[in-house]
Amino acid sequence: MRIKPFLTIIMALVFATTACSDPAGSVTIIASHEVDGTPLVIDNLRYTNEAGNSYLVNEVQWFLSNVELEDCSGNRVMLAETWYIDTNLPETQTLRVSKVPAASYTILRFTFGFNDADNQSGRFSNPPESNMFWPDELGGGYHYMKLNGKYQNPESLLAPLAIHLGRGQNEGHTEFYDNSFTVELPIELDIYDGHDYPLGLVMNINQWFRDPVTYDFNTFGSAIMQNQQAQQTLKRNGHNVFSTKNPEDMKSALETTMELLHKAAPKPHFMTWKNIKNTFSNIKKPKNN
Repeated sequence: MRIKPFLTIIMALVFATTACSDPAGSVTIIASHEVDGTPLVIDNLRYTNEAGNSYLVNEVQWFLSNVELEDCSGNRVMLAETWYIDTNLPETQTLRVSKVPAASYTILRFTFGFNDADNQSGRFSNPPESNMFWPDELGGGYHYMKLNGKYQNPESLLAPLAIHLGRGQNEGHTEFYDNSFTVELPIELDIYDGHDYPLGLVMNINQWFRDPVTYDFNTFGSAIMQNQQAQQTLKRNGHNVFSTKNPEDMKSALETTMELLHKAAPKPHFMTWKNIKNTFSNIKKPKNN
């Protein structure tokens, strides 16, 4: 008579534990930077934008906020309130989130930068995020992005390139504008219990300067933090800067690129564009039988 109540209690505890464990998996988003389909190469004057400006990129640092997934029923799951990504810090280029409810997700959504409510000065106390501050006299808060590099000006000289996006302002600094924008990317992500799912997020650098407005570095100059026209133009062009990709495809493309670069520069500090071009030429030459 005493065994039955004991077994009943055990069964109840097992059922309660199982019932409280909703099926969930993990999502790992890998951020990368490309220029029209090829991985970004830092510090190399090899890129040309829609306006014909030749340029190079030293670094890209940017914020996403309110990163979330939406399933086929319209339910949303927050992955991260803030994600800082930096080409100088590889560890920042991966966002891994556990306990994502099992479901079929169809949209990856995020805010590029911060909306006005979230863009508050003093939000970050430690670098590297704190180094992204936006001056208080320009509206405060934080940069959405720092894309630093150089471009070839009409005199064929290299001029500084500072594509710094953030809160805009009028000439008298009496009115400020929210230049952030929301991105929604279609995905097919079926998450099952106990599995980890990778997802690639790609920024195409050249898209910032292409569509719907051709962005000319010679028109807007090297620094645009106080130029709301330039800020607004880049905001408009940002609608198709981002895309998703299968990380396995990204890995394959990156490994192929690095293999070719290694062949072009077998010795350290010997990687020149001339060597790379010669390598590609040799690869294309037919082999003599």
